[in-house]
Amino acid sequence: MIDPRFVERAEPEEVFAALSEEIRIAILRALWTTDGPATFSALREAVGSPDSGRFNYHLDVLLDQFVTKTDDGYELTQAGKRINGAIEAGSYTTGVQLEPVRLEHPCRTCGGELSLSYEDETVTVGCGDCPTTAQFAVPPSAFSNCTREAIPRVASRYLQATFHRIDAGFCPYCDGSLQSTVETVADSKEAAAEAVPEEIADVRDLPLARYDCRRCGATYTAGLGIAFHQHPTVIGFYRDRGEDVRERLVWTLPSLDPDRERVRSTDPFRASVTFDCGDDRLTLTVDADLDVVDVDSS
Repeated sequence: MIDPRFVERAEPEEVFAALSEEIRIAILRALWTTDGPATFSALREAVGSPDSGRFNYHLDVLLDQFVTKTDDGYELTQAGKRINGAIEAGSYTTGVQLEPVRLEHPCRTCGGELSLSYEDETVTVGCGDCPTTAQFAVPPSAFSNCTREAIPRVASRYLQATFHRIDAGFCPYCDGSLQSTVETVADSKEAAAEAVPEEIADVRDLPLARYDCRRCGATYTAGLGIAFHQHPTVIGFYRDRGEDVRERLVWTLPSLDPDRERVRSTDPFRASVTFDCGDDRLTLTVDADLDVVDVDSS
């Protein structure tokens, strides 16, 4: 069996230069809103370009990479659809201002008050009484048509969707494959372990799920509670007790919690996370590759 081969069709500089003209973006936007392939004349009319020669030149620049020509007309390639999706997401064109939202659930570390803020496409959930902070990316479009009261749940669901993709092995940035491992907070540069305040120093030895993209090099880390809350065993545990754990807000899940997450041994490496529902508990034990090697329900 022959492994997939990646062939560079164009240099990144050439690809992004192709999007530098206003009329080319207009062509992509017109095809995005067109139902089915568009003929040359229909597409030129939709863009509002009276000069046929000039329009044809700019359309040719987009061909193959962002636009394809069929017997029925012109339509977007997958890359062209992704460009339109990026525009709709607002990551490059939209800014969202949000006053901090007070959260109902207390901080799992100290019991203090949590609040959610949003800036530079990043959600920050922080405690007012201790240094506990969690951050994750959310595009502006996720909050469109969203009331202020709904913002926390929308942010939580977006992070859950991100981790569903990560758990499936795909990088949220480039769609490359991920390698999963476990490390401690003390070993994690991404978690800024060296900056962990003394007030919560007991988290230094806690396990973190780590995901490294083999293609773009991006790294993601999370507490085992967040990493495994959508595991089939965990979902089934809560479902049997009348609860859908996927409806929980992510900051209410075990995360850097010494009572629920810990390293059990180093040779062989074993770490565990415990979920609870009422008086019942479920403990998953994982190895260094983040594979579940034992399940204990009590």
